[in-house]
Amino acid sequence: MATKVRKQEMVSDLREVIGGGKVIIVTDLSGLTVAELQLFRRKLDKDNAKCHIAKNTLIKIASNDGPFASVKELAKGPTALVIGLDDPAAPAKTTVNFMKDLKKGAIRGAVLDGNVISEKEVKNLAELPSKEQLLASIMGGLDSGARNIAGMLEAIIRDIAVLSEEVAKKNNAA
Repeated sequence: MATKVRKQEMVSDLREVIGGGKVIIVTDLSGLTVAELQLFRRKLDKDNAKCHIAKNTLIKIASNDGPFASVKELAKGPTALVIGLDDPAAPAKTTVNFMKDLKKGAIRGAVLDGNVISEKEVKNLAELPSKEQLLASIMGGLDSGARNIAGMLEAIIRDIAVLSEEVAKKNNAA
């Protein structure tokens, strides 16, 4: 049994991680082995996300203030929090795919921008492209636009060169 001091440390740690989060996905990871849980945490690390398992009372105390206060609505039964620190779509995608592959665990919902979203909405969030993919798409669009402008300018310069050459030939002939 955790001592009062240890519980205060756990609440403090949770508050710190929750405070830097963009999204909190509330899951039930019961049934996962230690090895599966370690693998899940490693995958989340790549997405700049963390997985915290704590008692619901400690989760409720840690999230009492701030934009994630509504996480207490979802914290019932065995609870694990997946806290996305950067891109909300990436940890959602990793969580959904990991649970689908293992056929273990459950998503209860999430808190995004202070609003509770359902399991279905978390799955929809997981289908969105990642932040990196969106940035690459935008840059590709900008790059192709710049290439088109450069091509048009090159064509204009080429036309002017051809025109000036024709005028020079005409003046030499006359």
